[in-house]
Parts: sequence; C-alpha cells; structure tokens
Amino acid sequence: MYVDSAYYHDTYNGVPIEDADLFARLGSRAADLINQLTKYAIHGDNLTKFHSIVQENVKKAVCAQIEYMLQNGGETSIHGGSPASVSVGNFSYQGGAGNEIVSPAAISHLRSVGLLYSGLSVL
Repeated sequence: MYVDSAYYHDTYNGVPIEDADLFARLGSRAADLINQLTKYAIHGDNLTKFHSIVQENVKKAVCAQIEYMLQNGGETSIHGGSPASVSVGNFSYQGGAGNEIVSPAAISHLRSVGLLYSGLSVL
C-alpha cells in the first residue's frame, strides 16, 4: 500500500481518518490508482529500488489521493463523480465540471520525479 496510517497522519498531516478500515480501503484504492498512472513501474516491493526522493514523492502522491478521495465522496469518488450537465426532455441541469478521479496533487508529485513519462528513453 506504500503508506500506513502513521505516515499519512504524522508525516503527511492528512485530513484525519479515525476509521482504520476506511483508511485501509482508501489506501488500497489510492495505491491502485498510483500504480495505474505509473504503468506499474513501482508495483509491490519495487518502490525500495528507487531513489529516496522518488519514494517520498510516491508516498506523498498516495496520501494526496487518499485525502482527495476522502474529501470527494470516499470510495465512490474513484468512479468519476457527477456529470457536468444532464438533460432529459425540457429539463436541463448544469453543475460544476464534475469530479476528477485522480488528485491533481498526486499527479504533480508523480510528474516531478518522472513517473508519468511514457515515452522511450535512449541509453
């Protein structure tokens, strides 16, 4: 899962999550999303093979994603949130832009250490 409750609360200073089961579920889903974004470059125990700066940014990305999901509906937030507009017959509703699934802060943490790069590298 990359982070535990102590890291999330004490180091990252995330929004408090008192329910240990909720933290575990959100943490697992956040790690899954981070793995998908990075094309599984850091999956499982592979995180320790990366430089400490990369490790720290991955942990921050997971924490940012946990916090983002918590603030945007919990576990249901990973399913895309609300649509921006709906029309049925003569009825029309326009809301915000809808919820994004991935935290912008998580993306920033991953981008800053090159984990979102999907091109080819030449050695």
